Order: sequence, then structure tokens, then C-alpha cells
Amino acid sequence: MRPSPLPRFLLVVLACAATAAAHAPANGGTHSSCSAIRALTEAETGSLHLCQWAESGELRDLRWPNFSSYRDQVRQFYAPSFAFAWTANGVPTPQAQSLIQEFQRAEQKGLEPEDYDASHWAERLARFSTGAPLTPDELARFDLALTVSTLRYVSHLNHGRLNPSDFQMGVKRSPFDAAGFLKREIVGASDVPLALEQAEPAWPQYRRTLKALEYYLLLAGSGEGDPVPRPKDNLFPTNTYSGVLQLAARLRRTGDLPPDAKIPDPKIFEEPLVTAFKRFETRNGVDPDGILGANSYAKLTTSFAQRATQLKLALERWRWLPYQPATPLVMVNIPEFRLRAYEGDRQALAMKVIIGAASGKRTPVFTDRIESLTFRPYWNIPPHLQKDEIVPELRQDAHYLYKNHMEVVNASGHVVTNDAVTPAVLQQLDSGKLAVRQQPGDGNVLGLVKFVFPNRDGIYLHGTYDTDLFSAYRRDFSHGCIRVEHPSALASWVLRNYPEWTPVKVENAMVGDQSITVKLNSALPLLVIYNTAIVEENGDVRFSDDIYGLDAAMEKALAAARP
Repeated sequence: MRPSPLPRFLLVVLACAATAAAHAPANGGTHSSCSAIRALTEAETGSLHLCQWAESGELRDLRWPNFSSYRDQVRQFYAPSFAFAWTANGVPTPQAQSLIQEFQRAEQKGLEPEDYDASHWAERLARFSTGAPLTPDELARFDLALTVSTLRYVSHLNHGRLNPSDFQMGVKRSPFDAAGFLKREIVGASDVPLALEQAEPAWPQYRRTLKALEYYLLLAGSGEGDPVPRPKDNLFPTNTYSGVLQLAARLRRTGDLPPDAKIPDPKIFEEPLVTAFKRFETRNGVDPDGILGANSYAKLTTSFAQRATQLKLALERWRWLPYQPATPLVMVNIPEFRLRAYEGDRQALAMKVIIGAASGKRTPVFTDRIESLTFRPYWNIPPHLQKDEIVPELRQDAHYLYKNHMEVVNASGHVVTNDAVTPAVLQQLDSGKLAVRQQPGDGNVLGLVKFVFPNRDGIYLHGTYDTDLFSAYRRDFSHGCIRVEHPSALASWVLRNYPEWTPVKVENAMVGDQSITVKLNSALPLLVIYNTAIVEENGDVRFSDDIYGLDAAMEKALAAARP
């Protein structure tokens, strides 16, 4: 009995394997070992080329020819037959045409169009209009170029262009099967843009940021408009000002002044312009006092292109973060000095925060889970602060502990002294054998409640006795911890599903006479992020200063990134 003949696609794969084993050249030249395969059809010849280039991990037609990091996904996408995916009867499929349009609009997603050969597709498509059919080699080049570009595109849409760990952002995300996604959702999609959205983050904030970016790109594309004159001195409401009309035009474009608002006098800075300017100040991290001074003028004249860049960087960071729908979470945005609590997709709470000083110990960017909260906490002073700050103070003032409600404890937590310090105790403090902690109470650095999550940096969310600092608009004053403006409100929200912990009981625990720790039944996700552009639920865009320089570092990294 004669064996059944091999399927023809298997002959192609065997030929490809033979050439790959012999290191087939990347430019499409067929190795001599392919001559063992006879009488392949044109389509099968194209598939052979496709297979060879997929194995090589390089296609010279591409703007960025090396795609070795995507080679396994290319193989997975084309397996087992290596048939063309993006042409039918020798012409591009509707899905191919739609993908190319998406590449050319990639900036609207905060991405770099040239990563996906945006400027090369018009020429490639023009080859199909010459009247002469494309050769199998040309069809294979087109198909592979589109596959690699699409794999790059959906991967960047899904988890960004950069590695979060390069920016001290340790996150765990589910693996993304880009090749499988193309096969299942894109190749036969009736609506490619809609299908591509499935690869994008589901964060509502991400969607709002996309919409804001589209608007700011339009603003940037239409120019900055007439310059707003700089006042010689601070401009106060009711002052005379020659730039009233230019300021009004700018605030209309930023959405702060309604389009139909009437300007009573083109020479007087007055209502409704003052209210619109205060709204602008609020959105741009400036004290909304209605005074046009140096700081607010700098924000006013920041280019729309720069604002668009900030939104692009925010999109990149949203792509790094795992999304858990309908899961409550606490989110702190460092440069905005703001905390928000979410119940599912709805913002339930918002307040000011104080974060680590830009010139000192900065608050890190991280994800974690709040496991417990402690009312009237002790402050266990970190070793570096004990050695660098507390011990020198004790050398100058033997009664420093008593004056600051502190005590020395041993490794078992037993109190050694809370007043005068002997030379022997001072030596053990300096060596770290003994520790200093601050007693609970109104003068405690952590305030009357702290929110605990496991981390190596000794970072907490906590209250503070120094509440006057919240009146400042730039609030980077801490040693890295995050001080919250309304700790009782945050504690009540965290414990909202614990019937015994009513708001009254929370307040009583904070002013009681003992330290109480409440362990949560289910840990609460915490995100500490760094976005200098945040879009509120009502569509308002809030811009912040790049206080830690992380935007500048990311801009540089993205400019150097290659797909």
C-alpha cells in the first residue's frame, strides 16, 4: 500500500524548514535546498518566501527591519500553512486597508506612526494599482510587513512601548496573545477600529485621556493663536489690560470660557473672564485667585503641543496598569498632589495629599494593596532617619525624646526610656540595636490613622498634625510617605462595608486612648501613579508640573525607543 501524499502546505513548510536550517538570506533569496520542492503554485511560492522571512526575523522593506522579538508571534500567526492573511485575489483586504489607516492615525492613540511604517503604506498600496499583478515575492513582502506592523501596533496599544520596570514601576499584567488576537479578532473583522479597542486598556481614565488627546492635537494642529500679552505687573480683577481679547480667545480654546460668553469691555479684566481664568488656574495646578502673575502666565502660554505630549505620556502609563473592573481602589497621583477613591468606575472620594519632596526622599510609583489601618498609630522611625536626624538631636538635647513624645524601645518592643538618654543608649541607637518610636496622639507625625500596605520603602498613607500644609498648591514636603487631607473620611470609606465601623466609631477611635489595628477582610488595591495630565469624569483636563522629572525621562526614552 502506497503512503498518502503530503499535503501541499506541508511541502511548503518543509521547504521553509530546509532553508531556515541552512540560514536562508533575509532579502528573499531562495536557498539551493529549496530546489528539492518542485512544481509549487504561485501562492505556495509566496508562502515559502513568507516562511523564510518569518524564520529570519528580518524584513528589509520595513522602516525598522529587525522583528526578531516578534518572530515567535509571526510564526504563530501564520502557522500552519503560511498563507497570505491580508490579500485576496491579489488585492489588499478591507481589513488591511483599515489597519493601514489606523497606523496613519496612531498619534491619536498617543503612539508613533512610524513604528508601524505609516509613511510607507501609500507607496505599497500604489503597487496594486499599476494594472500588473504583484509577484508572489511582492505579495509576501506586503503581507509580512502588515503582520509585523500590526503585531507591533496591538502590542503597544495593549501594554505600551516602554518597559515599566525601567521607570521603577513593578506591575503584573496578564500575558497578551497578540498573534491569537490578530487571528481571532482582526483578520475577519467587519469593523477593525472597534475590534482593535479590545486590545486597549479598559480604564475609564484611559478612554477619557484618548478623547482629550484628540482635542489637544486639533488645537496644536490649528496653531497657538494670537499671543497673550504679558502684564508688566500682576494683573488683578478689574485692572486695565490690553490683552483681554487675546486672553478670552485662549480661554475659549481651552474650554474655560464658554463660546458665547460676552466680554463687556475689551480693556478691563473682569467677569466673566475672571471666573474662566480661575477655572483655568484650577485645572493647571495654580492657586485659583484670579490673578494673572508669572506662574499662571507660564501655564497659560504652555503650547498645546506640550499639553498633547503630557496626555500621550499618561496614555503610556495607563497601558502599564492592570485593570480590575468593578474593584474598589485608592489612587494617588503624585504630581497632582491628589488622592481619589473609586467604587468600580465611579469616583467616590477625592482629597489633597502631601508627597515626598522633589529635593529629598521622593514618593515612589508603585501598585500595592492596603491590608489594614491603625488608629492612633505609633511612628516607628525609619533607621536612616534615626541615624541621620534623631541621634544628632539627642546629642544636642538629652530631653529631646520627652519634648517630642518619643521613646526608645528594644527589639522586643519594650520601652527603655522616654526621657533622658545615657551615652550607652545613645551608642546603641547609633548602631541600630535600639529604635526610636513616637507615641500615639495629636502630635504624632502619622496623625491619628495610618493605612498599611507591605512595601520595602516604609511608605504609608497617613494623617498629619500639620494640616496647614494642605493650603499650599505645591505639596511635596514629606520624607516619602503620603499624608492625606481627610484621614477620617478615607478611613470611613475603607471601612464602609464593615457595619460596626460607623463614621462615629471611626472618629472615636481616632481620639481615643489606645492604638487599634483593623485588618481588612479583603485587601484594597492601591495605585500610586505619576501622570501630569489627568482627565476628570466631566471631561476636565488637569495638568500638573513634572516635579520629579519623570515625564522628561519618559519623553527621552520614547524618542529613543525602536519597535
